[in-house]
Amino acid sequence: MKRINRLYIKSIFSALVISLLSCSDDFLTKEPKGVVVADLLNTPKGVDNLLIGAYSLLDGAGSSNGFPSYAYPASIRNWVWDCASDDAYKGTTLGDFATGGEVERYEALPTNQLIEQKWYVMYDGVSRANDVLKALAKAKVNMSEANVNVLSAQARFLRGFFHFRLQQMHFQIPYITEDVADPALVKNDHPVWDEVETDLQFAIDNLPESFPGEPGRATKWAAMAAKAHVHLFQKEFPAAKILLDAIIASGKFALVDNFRDNYTASTENNKESVFEIQSAVNDGTSQGFNGNPDSWTTNPYNRFLPTCCGMYQPSQDLVNAFKVDKDGLPLLGIGGPKYNDTNLKNDMGINSADNFVPDTHLLDPRLDWTVGRRGIPYLDWGINTGNEWVRDQVNGGPYIPIKQMFTKAAQKDASHTTFARATAINYRLYRYAHILLWRAECAIEENDLPKAMQLINQVRKRASDDFVMGKVNTYAFPSSVTIDVDYTKPAANYLLGEYKTFPSQAYAREALQMELRLETAMEGNRFFDLVRWEKDAEVLTKFVENDSKFRVFMKGAQYKKGVNDHWPIPQSQIDIQKGVLIQDPAF
Repeated sequence: MKRINRLYIKSIFSALVISLLSCSDDFLTKEPKGVVVADLLNTPKGVDNLLIGAYSLLDGAGSSNGFPSYAYPASIRNWVWDCASDDAYKGTTLGDFATGGEVERYEALPTNQLIEQKWYVMYDGVSRANDVLKALAKAKVNMSEANVNVLSAQARFLRGFFHFRLQQMHFQIPYITEDVADPALVKNDHPVWDEVETDLQFAIDNLPESFPGEPGRATKWAAMAAKAHVHLFQKEFPAAKILLDAIIASGKFALVDNFRDNYTASTENNKESVFEIQSAVNDGTSQGFNGNPDSWTTNPYNRFLPTCCGMYQPSQDLVNAFKVDKDGLPLLGIGGPKYNDTNLKNDMGINSADNFVPDTHLLDPRLDWTVGRRGIPYLDWGINTGNEWVRDQVNGGPYIPIKQMFTKAAQKDASHTTFARATAINYRLYRYAHILLWRAECAIEENDLPKAMQLINQVRKRASDDFVMGKVNTYAFPSSVTIDVDYTKPAANYLLGEYKTFPSQAYAREALQMELRLETAMEGNRFFDLVRWEKDAEVLTKFVENDSKFRVFMKGAQYKKGVNDHWPIPQSQIDIQKGVLIQDPAF
């Protein structure tokens, strides 16, 4: 939605609207006092400007306060909360981002600032969506019914989506609609899945299949994907199946040829993209504020790259998950070895100038498009020489992320000219690979294992020959060394095969859950997937047990079943709405 984002930042009128309609101290916007401004908004143009303001919060960074820090917990990528999974660490240095360390170690209390900030931004988004609907009720006398319905559907998609993101986080939340007289009196006395579904169904019924020239607006297909996702969280597989089948049968989407094309600015809004959060730089905004806010802090921090700040680093457990057997299949641990029985050899604690010979284990090639590791080309920025490419190994391990990093060749267009931390790389929230894998999940739950295998294999086949090229024959990297690289050879020992059979439903579930992890690693999905599969306690207890053997920052961490699968309601909000909001009993 590059046009939408530019309008939001560059239009003085829109900025005024947003400042007047943004959240009050209790995070629940009340009607503005300015009658003249309200009248200006009650027009077709005013309604669309308000809608633009609501869309702008999808990236989590549009609130008037705290940019970019509020974009950490409110990020569309959910990367802060993914640090509570077995995929990632908060990274950076020991003293930096201490509140993220509390999330990482399952110690976040109701007073944790990140919990409060996500609440703030999500309800700011809800408020803005409701402002659209309020203004639309007065402006529709000058508009066609079809136009009214399309604008309403976009606002209700956004309102449903922002509530969905909060319901993922908390045990119960208040659902705020445009006809609520006083939002501060709305209780959080039940989960709001049904309300989310109602808003998303209205969007499905009234949104068009596309908005030519405006790819960032929500379409019918985006609403279907979101509602299917909501059904999956409730284990409503038949309902999700209907929506996913409709997306597949539409013929509107397909997997792109190369896995990496889902993560570059030059291949955005491609045939795989169902709903994509747009980013833009070099458009006249200060420091690239329309850029991807995650890139401000979660790209690597070292002297070789123009980025910052080393947060959100891949875990050893994630790297291990990319190991495969002689047939190129994951090590699921059913009748054979499990991927994390042993660690893939790594350079933890080894200086870049010292000798390190990498492991020759067979690997899924998606590893080196997801994780930066020693002895492998880091896109076109050069060879990752290990320790000196990581901000602080002791506090984040030896690996760095790749998916949202721009190439050196594309730096001029993909990053801000004077502030390279801001990038134009979109975030693909829902892509066709999600649709195929979620549909496979539904097939497994109805025990249609051949269907599930066929869908999973589609995703695997796409990545089977997508190799990082550049075999490094140098094993020590003092500053004076000339690195010997053969770019005609794969960088590692890659093999990715297709499943020939699913011998049982249990095996198929493990295969599907592993495939979702490998395909979407470092995209913020893992923790919430573990929770909805009800595997969080089993997996994360074992993860902490293993990790504590070699990660000092995980020593003493404890995942508590029935407690750490959600985060508490912010204490500040409980205090503001005394007698209205109730705290999660687990806290």
